[in-house]
Amino acid sequence: MTNTTYNIQRQRQKMHIKAYAVLCLVVLLVMGFFSYQKWQEYSVIKLAANANVALISELRNEVTEEKIQYEDLKNEADSLNKEIEEKLQYILPPTDDYTELTRQLDTIEEELATVNDPFDVSNLDYQSVQTTEEFSVLPVRMNIRSSAENFQKFLHIVETSGSLDDRLRLFDISSIRLNFEGSKEDAGPEIISFTVQLNAYFQKQ
Repeated sequence: MTNTTYNIQRQRQKMHIKAYAVLCLVVLLVMGFFSYQKWQEYSVIKLAANANVALISELRNEVTEEKIQYEDLKNEADSLNKEIEEKLQYILPPTDDYTELTRQLDTIEEELATVNDPFDVSNLDYQSVQTTEEFSVLPVRMNIRSSAENFQKFLHIVETSGSLDDRLRLFDISSIRLNFEGSKEDAGPEIISFTVQLNAYFQKQ
């Protein structure tokens, strides 16, 4: 009887040990699976965090580059605006500026006049200033004696006046009267005497 009871208890102990071992194994498996899941989540989060850090760094670099480019473009634009403003002071001055206009007309005369191709300006007559909706106009009348070639050059200068490439005041011809002195059969160049009225523009007061 005693042996039977002992055997029963021993069997029970073995069963308890097996049950405890199974329970420990289950707990270990559950913990392992849970740990694995958490490790996977951590890995994904870590990769995402690293990607975000790299993206933020890249965006910062792009912002810095864009800012540098913006500053460069702004400086170029400011420099260009300043250059244009300076040229506009010659092309479309703030006042009638008789003196500078006379100097420019003298310069044109000096550039065109040669021994074989004359270009002589006389009777420079400034008239009363006129005002339009957008500009003020200074009319000036001149008598000019010129070769036919220099006459064409003068018309071209007037036509291209006001260009930002040249610091030449903006003006145009309002009237012109021609008188041909020479002929193509003469030994010298064909001479044209003409009276021209120019309109020299400046900013509206």
